[in-house]
Amino acid sequence: MKDESRNGRKFACTFVVLHPSTFILISLAVAANPSGAADPVIVATVGGVPIYRSEVDRLAAKVTGGRAVNPAALPMLQAQVLAELVDRRLVLAYADRTHNGESPTEIETALAKLTKQLAVKKRSLEEYLREQSISEIELRRQLAWNQAWEQYIGRYLTDARIEAFFDAHRRDFDGTEISVSHILLQGAHSGRRADGDALAGEAARIAREIAAGRISFAAAARKYSAGPSAAHGGRLGWIGRRGPMDEAFSRAAFALEEGQISGPVKTPFGVHLIRCDAIRPGGKKLAHVRQELEDALARELLEKLAQVELRYTPVEFTGKLPHFKVGTRELAAP
Repeated sequence: MKDESRNGRKFACTFVVLHPSTFILISLAVAANPSGAADPVIVATVGGVPIYRSEVDRLAAKVTGGRAVNPAALPMLQAQVLAELVDRRLVLAYADRTHNGESPTEIETALAKLTKQLAVKKRSLEEYLREQSISEIELRRQLAWNQAWEQYIGRYLTDARIEAFFDAHRRDFDGTEISVSHILLQGAHSGRRADGDALAGEAARIAREIAAGRISFAAAARKYSAGPSAAHGGRLGWIGRRGPMDEAFSRAAFALEEGQISGPVKTPFGVHLIRCDAIRPGGKKLAHVRQELEDALARELLEKLAQVELRYTPVEFTGKLPHFKVGTRELAAP
C-alpha cells in the first residue's frame, strides 16, 4: 500500500499466495518454533497446538519485504499475519478431522522426494531442518498438510468455478483502473480497535457533511486528511485492483461506481473515506489472468474451510500480540 502517513514511509501489505505450486515452501518456512529459542512466546493456540511469535515475525517479514513499518500500522499487520496462521492451522485440523490426510507411505514418499531435491543442491535433510528451524516430525506434518491442501485445491479449482468467479468479479481482474481520492484519518495508534472505532465515527460524520452539501470532498480532504494528498484535495490518481494500495482500500474502491463515496474503510494506516473519480475499463480475458483467479479462489477456499473448522476446533489468544476477534477481521480490544 502507498503509505499516506506523515513520515512518508511505504509499506506493502500483500499476503503470500496459497496456490499449491508455491504454498509448500512458504508453509514450511513458517511452520514451527525455532529450535533452541529461549522461552518461546506463544501468541495463540489452535486446538491446543501453539502458534509462536517467531512464526508471526517470519511471515510478517515476508509480507513487508523487510521494509520498515509505520508503528501505527504494526498492530493491524500483526493481527493480519496471525489470522493467516490461524486459518492455516484450522484447515490442517479440518483435514485431520475429516480423514483427508495422507497415509504414512505417502508421507514417506514425499519426504524422500524432498530429500532428493535437496541432494541435487548438495544439501542434506538435516541442514534443511536446521535452516528452517523445524523438526522432522513437524516437517512430516507439513508435508501431510500440503498434500491434503493440493487435493482440496484440485477439487475446488474447476473450469466452471473459475469462469463463474471471473464473471462475478470481472472488474477486479480484467485490468480495470480507478482514479480515486481519499480522506485519511489517523490517530496516535491507528491499529488499535478503540482508536479505529473513534476514527470511523469521525469519518462517518465527515461523510454526512459531504452528502448534505455542507462541504465538498476536496475541501474536506484539505481540512481533515492526514495524508500528503490532502493538499491536492485528496486525489491519489489511478490505482489497480492489486496495487499499490492496501487490500482493504482497493477492495472498497473497486466496489464503487463513478462519483460514489465509500463508508469508513479501516486499513493499517488509519480510516479512509474513498471517492471513485473515474473508471478506466480493462480488457484482459480470463486466459490472461487465470493464475490470479486461481489464487483468489484458493484464498476463498482457505477461509471457507477455516470457518467450518471453527465449529469444532477452539482458537485461543494469549494477548501477547494484537489479534482479531475469532472469525472476524475486527481487532480485539487490547
